[in-house]
Amino acid sequence: MTSYRLQQTTDRDPWYLPVLYVAFLTLAVVFAVWRTVVANWGVWFGPLAWAAEMFGLFTSILFVVSLRRAVRPVPRVVTGTTKTVDILIPTLNEPLSVLEPTVIGATRVRGVRRVLVLDDAARDEVRELADRYGAGYLARTERGGAKAGNLNAGLTATDAEFVVTLDADHVPLPELIEQTIGYFDDPQVAVVQSPQSFYNTESFTFRRRRGDDAGWHEQAMFYGGIQPTKNRTNSAIYTGTSAMLRRSALDTTGGFAPDTPTEDIHTSLRLHARGWRSVYLRTPLAYGLEVENLEEYYRTRRRWASGSLRLLFRNPDSPLWVRGLTLSQRLNYLSALVTHLQGLNRVAYLVAPIAAVLTGVAPVSGPYAVYGFAFLTFMVLSIVTVVLFGRGNYHLVHSEAFGVADTLPMIDALRDLAGGERGFGVSRKRTGRASGTGLTWAYRAFAAVNLGGLGLAVTRLAQGEHVVIAAWSAAFLTLSSAYALAFLVTMERYERRIGAPAYLRLTPEELYQH
Repeated sequence: MTSYRLQQTTDRDPWYLPVLYVAFLTLAVVFAVWRTVVANWGVWFGPLAWAAEMFGLFTSILFVVSLRRAVRPVPRVVTGTTKTVDILIPTLNEPLSVLEPTVIGATRVRGVRRVLVLDDAARDEVRELADRYGAGYLARTERGGAKAGNLNAGLTATDAEFVVTLDADHVPLPELIEQTIGYFDDPQVAVVQSPQSFYNTESFTFRRRRGDDAGWHEQAMFYGGIQPTKNRTNSAIYTGTSAMLRRSALDTTGGFAPDTPTEDIHTSLRLHARGWRSVYLRTPLAYGLEVENLEEYYRTRRRWASGSLRLLFRNPDSPLWVRGLTLSQRLNYLSALVTHLQGLNRVAYLVAPIAAVLTGVAPVSGPYAVYGFAFLTFMVLSIVTVVLFGRGNYHLVHSEAFGVADTLPMIDALRDLAGGERGFGVSRKRTGRASGTGLTWAYRAFAAVNLGGLGLAVTRLAQGEHVVIAAWSAAFLTLSSAYALAFLVTMERYERRIGAPAYLRLTPEELYQH
């Protein structure tokens, strides 16, 4: 009897996408060569502008190459499995009102053998909660390794063939095991990952779209656009929750990776480097709590950036040098990690045009009008390419506005790369909409710098000074300011909204049923 091997189907794309793919890559090479030739190396911001554009070009190429084909596994639903599956729920500071619906849902997943609540805070009320629903409880005495260490402690308490990991706020659907276990009939499959989906769609990370209040989410591009394309190259990333993993595969990597704050992508990379396969399903199998205010958003994105950059530059498992990855996997992980340098790149994009306006010197040699036209043309092509290859998940305004929002936490994370490491706790849940005033003012200051640069460029233009430089700088700073304001205005309107979310009025049982 031939053993099962993972079967996948490729989505059918419009005829013009392959044409656009070739055209973009061709013109990207031409633009890179030309831009290097015309760079003004005689002023300090000339190399800065060149480096920023080359980094943007590099990440765009990685992005488009990884998005070339979207692939989905052929459904393999299995009921009544005889394989042993335990569910691990790590928790630290989540209130019982958040944790209880998850425990209820986990104990009602069809086919689960045992649910283990892994409490890093050793709380008596959590032990009582686990006992009430027939779940196991484990509190470790040594808390090294953060979430990964907690999960590894859980592995010592289970001999199940497979484990499901759930964040403390992610409530699973009853069919989670039935929808995932069949893919493990392929002996090379180590992890089956489903999207991170959320039930508190009142969060500021959601936007109205096509009449739906939750029609677009800040992570839509990753879970709806990027992850499905990673199936093609066996690069789908384990994201820490709403996933099932093979225990024997975890044993080959020494368990969950405790070396970085981003234990999920780090664990995923280790599994791929050892030859294991991953599968990404597009169907949500659990629903959790999205961050509710700017402070928690900032903390989460800073942790992601810090962990990703440490993994990229300071860890033996970096895709830059680790052995065992295919070229496609290496490029996919590189794309996922270097994106956290975009905060620094956005600052460079901001500084260069302001410096050009202040000095009256262009960052390129030759006619600046020619450069401006070429840059604008290629930028439009890049945007069109990303939008189309995003297959409806990339939003021209919202995606870029949140890119601006990520700038500050990404810059903050560079301190961890350059110096000592800071502690990073888990995101706090049910925090309310209000954020710290200091953080709000930091975002206001960033928007003010954009607007100040734009005002300077417009003033120079009105005075007839450095007209060409001022005109192109004004055009770019207008776009940058618009994105900064789009996020800031929406954020402040959200914080002033009156009324508590409806889910807060539900009991844990009602929330699970809902």
